[in-house]
Amino acid sequence: MALTRGGAASTFLLLVAAALLGGCRSAPQASTNDGPALVVMMVVDQLTPDLLDRYDALFTGGLRRLTDGGYKFVNATHDHSGTETAPGHTTLSTGVYPTRHTIVGNQWNVRIGDAWRSEYCFEDLARPIVGYPDLPGRSPRNIARSGLPDWMVARDPDTRVVSISRKDRGAIGLAAQTVGDVYWLVERSDGFVTSDFYRSELPSWVRDFNATRMPALYSQTVWESTVPADARSLTRPDTSQYEQDRVHTAFPHLAGELVDMDDPGEVNSWRYTYTPFPDAAVLALAAEAVRTLSLGGRDSPDYLGVSLSQTDLVGHYYGPGSREQLDNLLRLDAELGRFLTYLDEAVGAGRWVLAVSADHGVLEIPEELVAAGGDAARLTREDRAELLEAIAGAGGNAPGFGAQDATSAAVVRLPFIEATYTFDAIESGQRADSFAVLYANSHSRTRIVDLENRAGIYARYRPQRLLWGAAPATHGSPYYYDRHVPLIFLGGGIPAGTSTERVATVDVAPTMARLAGIPAPGDLDGRDLNLLRRR
Repeated sequence: MALTRGGAASTFLLLVAAALLGGCRSAPQASTNDGPALVVMMVVDQLTPDLLDRYDALFTGGLRRLTDGGYKFVNATHDHSGTETAPGHTTLSTGVYPTRHTIVGNQWNVRIGDAWRSEYCFEDLARPIVGYPDLPGRSPRNIARSGLPDWMVARDPDTRVVSISRKDRGAIGLAAQTVGDVYWLVERSDGFVTSDFYRSELPSWVRDFNATRMPALYSQTVWESTVPADARSLTRPDTSQYEQDRVHTAFPHLAGELVDMDDPGEVNSWRYTYTPFPDAAVLALAAEAVRTLSLGGRDSPDYLGVSLSQTDLVGHYYGPGSREQLDNLLRLDAELGRFLTYLDEAVGAGRWVLAVSADHGVLEIPEELVAAGGDAARLTREDRAELLEAIAGAGGNAPGFGAQDATSAAVVRLPFIEATYTFDAIESGQRADSFAVLYANSHSRTRIVDLENRAGIYARYRPQRLLWGAAPATHGSPYYYDRHVPLIFLGGGIPAGTSTERVATVDVAPTMARLAGIPAPGDLDGRDLNLLRRR
């Protein structure tokens, strides 16, 4: 069903409301659990505190409820250098840094003899995607640490664990090592999938959702702006020349301008990559999980992970300051508001707790920063060639990282490099500056993420530099703009308030464990933030 431009927004909102509110239980059952009946861990991919502040007056739904009714930590950061999706999600769920949970990037290289093999963070070829045998398998086998859902199951084996995202790395990262109900979308498909690590086949309720709900939720071929006229000045002009492919930069965005409309897979790929629509499907499936599995309505506490990905995709292709990002956030605000209301009705107000954060921040499109008078740049393939030449000239390509000092000295002389750190120095505990701590928290000698890591060094690029081949806007650096994230807690027993205390994302899992009344491992990198004592 293709929606026309005139009726797309209103029809879309009605469909989402029906999906979220349909079939909700009228009277939540009593639970013998002393803590919350449902623990919800939510990640809004690439959401920055700046975006919440900039558009605060426009929010009327879930983001409004979080801002006004939640407990906010405005100085929360990821304290690791590899600010990507998989490390961020897994850090939030495990309470330890990437160097310990070992998901140090979305992708890395492993050395096999004299060659390098690329490996996806949650790749597991022995665990195929159910119904898609030609796609590479997925599982959490690369995660070295347990997480909040694992601790909950260890305390009560009847705990149900559900984790849902548009991205497999979002869903798997929030589920940690648990074998639960873990679902995500495939780019060219129009339904949720899982791997046989979790299920040998999709359960009937997910199959039914794919067959009956997704055709309505995931059918748009036009993305129109819902930004009010008097709010447009808060964003960049919609005609910015640096967004997307530098041609299709302004509303309305039509699938037919980019893909073959006769190929359903291509149209799904357009929705998956360039629009807000997948998040509505994720929240609708999360609501269906609450209803069908009676999450929060049994004697055992349950866990729900929800990762909303489209702030990241819209941010990458249009930039955080774009009109598209504001439209995406307004839609998210409305959908999240309905979802939180649904939790009140289905689980019971005060019987659930929610933590909301992000997996990383983002840098604005460098060309936009330069146009505004800033010092920023997009590095080129010539810069990449210069880096490779410096590494080769210093002997950094030899196996065993035997030329770290020489390579470090050669690379730091490049004009786009701010500083370098050797693996040996990181492992010996040397901390030349605060950035060395961040690199240590993302360190792996065997999972090599960046080119220079192959020589046994970390290179800190100059601030506001994006690497060659990156999307219009991206993240991944150890700088504050990529590490600063929102952190808001909401739910039963949690007071409204704001703290300027310095906190980190490793604090989320132990804090949620305390709220849930379950023990957490004693060797976490994070700490309990004692929310109940802040009333």
